[in-house]
Amino acid sequence: MSVVLIEDEKRVLTFLTEALRKEGYVVHGAETYEEAEKTLEALAAEVEVIVMDRLLHRTDALSLISKAKRFCPGARILMLSAINDPTQKAAALDLGADDYLGKPFSLVELSARVRSLHRRASDRPKVDPYVFAAKDLQVNAIEHKVTVGGKPLDLSNKEYLLLLALIQHPGRVFNKFQLLDKVWDAQYDVESNVVEATVKNLRKKLAQAAARAEVLSRRNIGYWIEA
Repeated sequence: MSVVLIEDEKRVLTFLTEALRKEGYVVHGAETYEEAEKTLEALAAEVEVIVMDRLLHRTDALSLISKAKRFCPGARILMLSAINDPTQKAAALDLGADDYLGKPFSLVELSARVRSLHRRASDRPKVDPYVFAAKDLQVNAIEHKVTVGGKPLDLSNKEYLLLLALIQHPGRVFNKFQLLDKVWDAQYDVESNVVEATVKNLRKKLAQAAARAEVLSRRNIGYWIEA
C-alpha cells in the first residue's frame, strides 16, 4: 500500500506521514514540485494513492496532476487545498484528480478518503511498468519488442533505444545532446548527425507500418512522442 504525500510544509508533511504509516501505508514524501516529479517518476507503478497539496511554495500544483497520471497511471489522486471555491474544485477534478479535500480537514476524514481511493486503485487492472505505449505503438522493454497495431516492427538497436527513450516519457522533449547521452553514451561528436539520421530511419519505418504515433520535432529544440 504505497502513498506519495506531496506537501510543502515540513511540519504538516511529517505529521501526515506518521499518521498514514500508522495505518499501514508505505509513505513517500515530497516537499517541492520538482521533488514530487522525480518521486512519482521513480516509483511509477508502485504508487496507489497520491495526496498532494494544491499550492507548493506558491506554485499551483494543478499542472502536476497530468504528470502524476502519466507517471503513475494506476494511482488515485487526492488534492488538498484551502481553496474551496466550487469552480476551482471542478477544475482539479476535470484535470484528473479523483477527490478534493478542503482545508482545514480532520485526520479522520483524510484517512477515510485515502482508504476509499486505495480500494478504488486496487480495483484497477495492474499496469505493466515495462510496457510503454503511444497511440497504436507499443514497446515492451523486457522482451525488446516493438509493435504497431499489434504487428511486430523490426528496428535496429539504436532505433529501438531512441524510440524507448522517447516513449518512456510521452510529451517530454529531448534535445540532441540528451539523446546522444542516452542512446550513444555520448560516444559521438556533438557535430555528428547520427541522431538526425536515426530519427529519419525510425520515422520511415513507422510510416511504412502506417503507425498513428510519430516522432515529432522542432528545429533547435528537440524530439518527442505524444501519448
